[in-house]
Amino acid sequence: MKSTLATLLALASAAVAENNVLNFPLSRGAPHFRIGNIRKNVKRDTYTHSLINNITGGAYYAEVSVGTPAQQVSVVLDTGSSDLWVVSYKADLCTDIEIQRKWQDSCDKTYNPNRSSSFKILEEDGFEIRYLDNSTAAGDYVTDDLKIAGTTIKSLQMGYATRTVRGAGILGVGYSSNVASTQRYPNLIDQFVAQKLIATKAYSLYLNDRRSDQGNILFGGIDKDKFIGDLTILPIYMTKGQVEPIHFEVEMQSVSIDLTKDGKTTKIISTNPSRSQTSTIAILDSGTTLSYLPKKITDQLHNLLSVYVDDLWESGLTFIDCKYLTSNPDLRLSFTFGDKTIHVPVYEIVLDLLGDIQDQLPFKLPFKRTCIFGIQSTDGFDEDGFDEDWALLGETFLRSAYVVYDLSHHQIGIAQANLNSTKTDIVELTGGSGGLPTGLKGIKESATSNDSGSNGSGTSTDKDGSKETETVTAGSQATRTAGSGTDEENAAVPGLNPRGALAVAGLTGFFALVGSAVVAL
Repeated sequence: MKSTLATLLALASAAVAENNVLNFPLSRGAPHFRIGNIRKNVKRDTYTHSLINNITGGAYYAEVSVGTPAQQVSVVLDTGSSDLWVVSYKADLCTDIEIQRKWQDSCDKTYNPNRSSSFKILEEDGFEIRYLDNSTAAGDYVTDDLKIAGTTIKSLQMGYATRTVRGAGILGVGYSSNVASTQRYPNLIDQFVAQKLIATKAYSLYLNDRRSDQGNILFGGIDKDKFIGDLTILPIYMTKGQVEPIHFEVEMQSVSIDLTKDGKTTKIISTNPSRSQTSTIAILDSGTTLSYLPKKITDQLHNLLSVYVDDLWESGLTFIDCKYLTSNPDLRLSFTFGDKTIHVPVYEIVLDLLGDIQDQLPFKLPFKRTCIFGIQSTDGFDEDGFDEDWALLGETFLRSAYVVYDLSHHQIGIAQANLNSTKTDIVELTGGSGGLPTGLKGIKESATSNDSGSNGSGTSTDKDGSKETETVTAGSQATRTAGSGTDEENAAVPGLNPRGALAVAGLTGFFALVGSAVVAL
């Protein structure tokens, strides 16, 4: 698996520093390490390990260099945490075969501070972090030079993990208010500005199409060729009296699904989209593979699409019929934030990742071919002290969006991603008093990509006037607005009982890849 990752990283275009904008490539590699935690009492067998190794299709890696002379290490990009940490050459996972067998992982490129003349130790045993998937890393806090995006950050504080269950480190690019240390310190994004490498603490994230191996992060700039239409600017949500944010949280007004079947289109609305009404707080987190929505939304989605949740073997994974990829190619989820709606296509939410292990599932599903459903429920996070009425939008959402994270002005810029862009049109962010520039426009929408008919509101109009439209508010019964089809006709998969051997809308408990640090949440 290491050779696969190395090949993908080698294919990535070189990082470029131009003026005060740092263009840094991300490579989506095959996951060689354990990417998430299933429930503690799950039976550890071939099927669960295979699912864990296949569910993402790859994390988003960056290759950076640490020390003098430089040592290349691999790290995973995470907007949901704030520490940069690297794996020690003597980490327990790297040296103990029994730990490798337990966690089904091995080490990638590691860091040896003894070979660096610029290394300094700050705090022995001072670094310890735990993520929402219950994975951990621990060791020392150190400083050393970091080479990233064609430039060098001097004496950057980072974690040096001697105890870890992951074979690659983490590149946390969140607020320094969210670092794992008991004392706040200037993290990567802070040092970019402090050392005058970029003008303001802001970056743009473009994960690109799931079927592509390449994305990028642009520190200090925005690429107008990477998004469609207007860039909408949203305030980062803070509670009353909160001085500064901890996470990248925004208000999400509604979620809807467009499912056309037998001439009928169904829409599910999660909340009243009026700005005066209660909205759902959503965290934008690149370190989480799947996306998580409140139970009141996923109950509707799971029932409509006959999604099955594995409560029998208690992995919490959700399964769906792969046939939606071909029978409903126009199926999509739409997420509304203020005046902006981001559309997520079917291939981002129906994930054909099980490959040759279809016959290894320890239970029988009524699907000819089984896929993973990319939307899970936050129900059950109350076990960790969280209110369930929130959302965590991971890779299955973020690949469809172009997102600008402005930490200086506590703003988020968001637009529909222009997938598989091959050009660049970069605007430097200067950090003016007004924050992100207003009126910024990406490429024009083509006739085939104009989806303005789905605006996330509680009503919809069919262009040809002949389709039946059903609107459902989360937590309520369906209200028929046209036609007279029966309930049976509206079943997503005729003949399947979504409350069979596997319960619908159970706790997922499967936080893929990284997730936000518990110390901050």
